[in-house]
Amino acid sequence: MRSRKWRTALVGYLLILPSFTFLIIFTYYPVIRSIWLSMFQRVAGGVTAFVGLENYSYLFGSSLFRRVLTNNLIYTLGSTVPAVVLGLTLAVLLNNRLKARGLFRFAMFYPTMVPIAAASMVWIFLFSQSLGLVNYVLRFFGLSGNIDWLNTSPYAMIAIILVAIWKFAGFYMILFLAGLQSIDESLYEAALIEGASSWHQFRRITFPLLSPTTFFVSLVAIINSFQAVDQIYVMTRGGPYNTTNVLLYYIYQTGFVYWDTGVASSASVVLFSILLGFTVIYYFGLQHFVHYER
Repeated sequence: MRSRKWRTALVGYLLILPSFTFLIIFTYYPVIRSIWLSMFQRVAGGVTAFVGLENYSYLFGSSLFRRVLTNNLIYTLGSTVPAVVLGLTLAVLLNNRLKARGLFRFAMFYPTMVPIAAASMVWIFLFSQSLGLVNYVLRFFGLSGNIDWLNTSPYAMIAIILVAIWKFAGFYMILFLAGLQSIDESLYEAALIEGASSWHQFRRITFPLLSPTTFFVSLVAIINSFQAVDQIYVMTRGGPYNTTNVLLYYIYQTGFVYWDTGVASSASVVLFSILLGFTVIYYFGLQHFVHYER
């Protein structure tokens, strides 16, 4: 009996060995390597010298880095909350029995399948000051239609936030649809018998039972917002005057443009710490609000 348990455990470990190997190589090793590199600084002749925590001291003493963190916070709040709310709204609407429901779902999900770099190129033309569709629509409604969206603050940040909402709302909609379809229909039937309105059904049945999905989608949306780099690179390059420069783009600039690997690694560790800390606080702080069906 004991030898059978050992064989079963050995087979199990052998089955997870390929995935575990990739996890070590592409996840754990880069994290440890970044922490190690963050304690070094490149000096003359390409030689690196151990500087301890000086790179972190430089980062938090830098007004640019503090501005980058503030920009990332604005981008996170501006893109996450509307995208999640819009995804939930679309999911609730498209969960009903509508004609051409599949077509509408595909149309809402389609932006997710478009590479963000290609989509950003299209949005550059849409935000063009003279020929862009956005300014044309504003002029049509009698509003100011001469905005230089991508070269003026705060419009540049608004532009990249709008692109992020357009890009990810459909993905969150699909996740919410999966959660909605797992809710027992008999609960709605009982609510109709009791005379509950659509709003009360959503408030008392849908939203509480959708809390695990909402919890997961919100966490994914926040992590996505800290991974924004493609659209920043294509649309604004962090401008104007670093008003759209976010943390991951700052890491790219520092590490691959200026080749300051020590500071770039330190910023990567800060990003990792922010996401890890937020995930732990978010998970343990909000877990009691999540309702799981037994």
